[in-house]
Amino acid sequence: MKVILLLVLTACSATAQQNAQGRPTIQVEVDASEAARRLFHARLVIPCDPGPLTLLYPKWIPGEHGPTGPVNDVAGLRITAGGKTIPWRRDELDVNAIHCDVPGGAIEVALDYLPPTPGTEGFISAQSSAKLTVFHWNQMLLYPKGRSMQEIELRASLVLPEGWKYSTALPVASSNGRKAAFEPATLETLIDSPVLIGAHLKEIPLGPGHFLCLAADSDAALAIPDALKASFEKLVVEAGALFGTRHYRSYRFFLSLSDFTPPFFLEHHESCDNRAPERTLLDENLQKRWLFILAHEYAHSWNGKHRRPADMVKPDFQEAIATRLLWVYEGLTEYLGCLLAERCGIWTADQWRDNLALAADGLANQKGRTWRPLEDTTRAAQVLYAARTDWASWRRGVDFYNEGLMIWLEADTIIRQETKGAKTLDDFCKRFHGGEGGKPSVKPYTFDDVVDALSAIAPYDWKKHLTERMTSLSPEPPMGGITRGGWKLTHAAEPSEMYKVHEGTDKSIDLTASIGLLLKDDGTVTDIIPGKAADHAKLGPGMKLVAVNGRRWSSDLLKEAVAGTKGGGKLELLVENAQFFKTHALDYKDGEKYPKLERVEGSADLISEILKPTGK
Repeated sequence: MKVILLLVLTACSATAQQNAQGRPTIQVEVDASEAARRLFHARLVIPCDPGPLTLLYPKWIPGEHGPTGPVNDVAGLRITAGGKTIPWRRDELDVNAIHCDVPGGAIEVALDYLPPTPGTEGFISAQSSAKLTVFHWNQMLLYPKGRSMQEIELRASLVLPEGWKYSTALPVASSNGRKAAFEPATLETLIDSPVLIGAHLKEIPLGPGHFLCLAADSDAALAIPDALKASFEKLVVEAGALFGTRHYRSYRFFLSLSDFTPPFFLEHHESCDNRAPERTLLDENLQKRWLFILAHEYAHSWNGKHRRPADMVKPDFQEAIATRLLWVYEGLTEYLGCLLAERCGIWTADQWRDNLALAADGLANQKGRTWRPLEDTTRAAQVLYAARTDWASWRRGVDFYNEGLMIWLEADTIIRQETKGAKTLDDFCKRFHGGEGGKPSVKPYTFDDVVDALSAIAPYDWKKHLTERMTSLSPEPPMGGITRGGWKLTHAAEPSEMYKVHEGTDKSIDLTASIGLLLKDDGTVTDIIPGKAADHAKLGPGMKLVAVNGRRWSSDLLKEAVAGTKGGGKLELLVENAQFFKTHALDYKDGEKYPKLERVEGSADLISEILKPTGK
């Protein structure tokens, strides 16, 4: 999923400039000096010919897979030329398009960007605390209609709050005090290059051309343990070994550490934007919960940025994209990101397997799979990202991440079995994601390209196999990777380490594997699994647990009561539903159940082979 700062573009001069090819260059400046009060100012100078002009506010944002450009948070829009105000009007049908008539030469555009305040719900890529923010250029700029994102060049600059620093993958032209200016970049590159700014910020080298860039609400939160730093250094090595080449000039892992910027993660070609709680580097549970996602976003530099579904490659940011192949874009990346996290040491092998068990059991509880195939969730991604969480197991959501993980684990085990260990999915990655490297590039692909690349590594009916995975309405998720890998999904009476991490950091109580009930830590029901005991007892999302077996509820008391059912104990829950109270008796006798993986004796342990590091 995905608040960032207030921004917009500012014209550094009223004189139009041209690039080396003779094309005019747009001047853009963002004044972030009021970032702490969530107010950003922007101006731009746009060279133009006389006559009608349409300006566009970026709508379909790469990596967010939907029309998420926050046009509603733009205020104070003014267009002038030669000191005179130029009237503008919004398009009747496209709210991201602005029309005006201009005298020619150049116009100046001024606007403010107003990011949401902390605590705002929903899918929001704009986040800011009092001491840090992540600056995304698309949130503050307009560009002229009629040219592609590769043809439009911009010269950007930034004004910082007093005492703040910045980090970005954009090449820097000059930096002086609070002002930074960047080398000219295409519209595509600029929007793909966020800027991290903060009062407490530092860059940590991870090897040649690679940096971990930290910004936090306190200096203390920047203290990274040596072992964790070594894991990030190894992540760079392992990714290089996995893909065989690097499609970037340099790479920056941004990590914003604040309790006022909700967790959010977004890929870019030469950087990734990651946000986690302030004490993430200081708390081992927070590390286990969030830091593996940096490996996921890093893998996107190859899978999602360099190799990208052809239907997601568009000339500008206004045309809708087709997201049918997100099971490759996001699903393969989820598999590779988790794999890299284990190979570099962010996770242990046991933690990787615990995470796989949680993912597999969660998919088994997605009862929406009986009416909605995986392919439909990818096509509907633009609405599913912002979907409510109540009845999520019946709606089905963006589980192409975890189901993609399962599909690609299965593909890895098939390759290993069919080639008798001579080839692995690593070989597919080198073939599919390889190439010249050294700088950002985009190589589109189709479903048939994926099939052909897999077939070149291991002959198999991949088209039939993958089509079945995309269109299946089976209530069972694809478990082939686990079983072929020499393991099976089971349930234990005690929760795993990763279960405890998720429950603690997510502030939830997850009893979906047993009675089919998911609660917030205040007792509010967030989801019910159809067909399980809580569903049969007619509990529903939005109800709030008040008592367990006649006693005021607590999480410990609830779990003890669930455990007691195995010995014949009753399980009665008193809940409040919009000021009305009712006791619901659950017909359940199996005690506590938590997902785990168990080795299958006598089978080859392919999963342990898959987890072995390959970097030198």
